[in-house]
Amino acid sequence: MSKPCNEGKGAGGNVVSLGSRISDLCSIVTFATASGIPVDEVVEWVENGTLPSVTLADFRMVNVGQLRVDLLNGKATFSEGDYSHG
Repeated sequence: MSKPCNEGKGAGGNVVSLGSRISDLCSIVTFATASGIPVDEVVEWVENGTLPSVTLADFRMVNVGQLRVDLLNGKATFSEGDYSHG
């Protein structure tokens, strides 16, 4: 659960709350390392839409939040093109 933004407190009210959604993303290298999958394979899966991903700034990140939701909802197979980068 994200903490509320303390707007107007501290640094002259210049606080920007990122919320809890930022924790739903991880780098491709981190995802590969945690999963025991070669980085090159994860890169391929992200590029061809097998894994959900988003671009944050100039970095493509694995959307583990979406992956978690899909797995909890019973998704058992992941195929090329399941997730578009639209």
